[in-house]
Amino acid sequence: MELELQKETFECFRALAPVTLEREETAETIVPDHSPDVGRIVDVSACLLTRSLAVTDGALIASGAVRLTLLYLAEDAAGLRSLTYAVPFEHRAELPDGCADACAEGSVCSVEARLLNPRKLFTRFVVDWKITPYCRAAITTCGEIAEQEQYAIQTLCETYDASLIRGVGEREFAFSDELTLPGGREPIGELLCERVKLRVTEAKLLGGKIVLKGVACLSLLYAAAESGKLCSYAEELPFSQIFDSDAQTDGEGSVAVALGLSESEIHSGEDGRAVTVKLFLRAFLTVSGTARVSCITDLYSTAYDLDAKLETVELRQAPEVTTVTQSVREQLDTGTAVKCVLSADVCFGSASVRQDGDTATLRAAAALSLLYLDEADTPLSLQRRIEITAEAKVSGAARASLETVCAGDVTANVNAGGVELRFPAEFTLVSAETPQCACLTSLSAERAEPDADAPALVLRAIEEGETLWDVAKQYRTTAESILAANELTESLEAGQMLLIPRGR
Repeated sequence: MELELQKETFECFRALAPVTLEREETAETIVPDHSPDVGRIVDVSACLLTRSLAVTDGALIASGAVRLTLLYLAEDAAGLRSLTYAVPFEHRAELPDGCADACAEGSVCSVEARLLNPRKLFTRFVVDWKITPYCRAAITTCGEIAEQEQYAIQTLCETYDASLIRGVGEREFAFSDELTLPGGREPIGELLCERVKLRVTEAKLLGGKIVLKGVACLSLLYAAAESGKLCSYAEELPFSQIFDSDAQTDGEGSVAVALGLSESEIHSGEDGRAVTVKLFLRAFLTVSGTARVSCITDLYSTAYDLDAKLETVELRQAPEVTTVTQSVREQLDTGTAVKCVLSADVCFGSASVRQDGDTATLRAAAALSLLYLDEADTPLSLQRRIEITAEAKVSGAARASLETVCAGDVTANVNAGGVELRFPAEFTLVSAETPQCACLTSLSAERAEPDADAPALVLRAIEEGETLWDVAKQYRTTAESILAANELTESLEAGQMLLIPRGR
């Protein structure tokens, strides 16, 4: 007789193993007619602008452009000049079958430019992609049997607080602001270079809304209006955005956000003191909620023979987010005396985590870039790639993954050998236990033939590691019957003698 199971199904998404890709692009660019001949390249920086992300035909197609800013000295003109140009890209990443969406986080991990002639540039850059695919999933569990009393069924049920991904998707929004240079700084004559870095400061779910707060870290390099002196300025611009959420969460939920830039417009005003900023952002949102899940993991009947089928279900528990900060000090030898530092930047590329028991080793590749003036006021640049490692303690039963790596405030100290960079490397680690639960999927019952020779009462000792459930199941009785027969109310101890009323 097939019995009716009372099942509950939770619709959700499942994150698959991240895919890492490295894509190299090269381009030849003609210097515009309005720009002077390039005499010497001082520095080149890159900004990734991701304008489209689409999952189609089993692949993720990422398209956009890398905007490059070349700082150079002209052959027949004094002072540092800049040239901005864009190289379009379209990168394809194959995804596992059944993917419904994917989060793609990209960064330009290396860039170089060289002169082919005074009017022609060769540029090479490498984009690192971390892609997390998501597929639709359904978790079905069984916590009750409809005819449980009728068929004298005893059940062992476990309850979990499972963390389920209830919604994923990308949203686009724009953010604009205006900043004013402090009175003690010279006004802008020519804006040479700007860098934008995005950081999420808060993301939460309030009712049916997602509230996102972040900071755009803006760094400017410019030639002063009157003196022509090279100056730098940095400021953090806070922003916030509210999105509608279509994810169904029971109670409180959590939101993870990956931010990317699709375009930026930064201009200085006529007075050289006001700077207008407009950013076009892409946010990939992952909404998770906690569900109370009950699973029948074992069962028997005191009067029937049961044929039960169980399958293993993974139930991810609520993740624990840990921030690990590693202080970094790196000496950059310039080979010449440094008068002042114009800008210092840290950009992270590929990152990984290796777990060994309760210790997670975190690694990240960092590209350090330095722009400075020597004692003759000649602008020079220096780049170096380093690897940064850190360790974190995690539960041995948890799976750890690295969510983000970013640099805090970068301090550049000039010394006799060059420049020492100091900054905190902040690793955001997510770890969660994912217990495997045996869940009942089907059940049938047939009347058991009574064993006339079996004794009605058994006396025996409890073995090490044996539970009351184990004993009751073995003799087809109930835990309540054993406790009543022995006038007990508490759990058993190894070696304890028990009278066991055997079921028939």
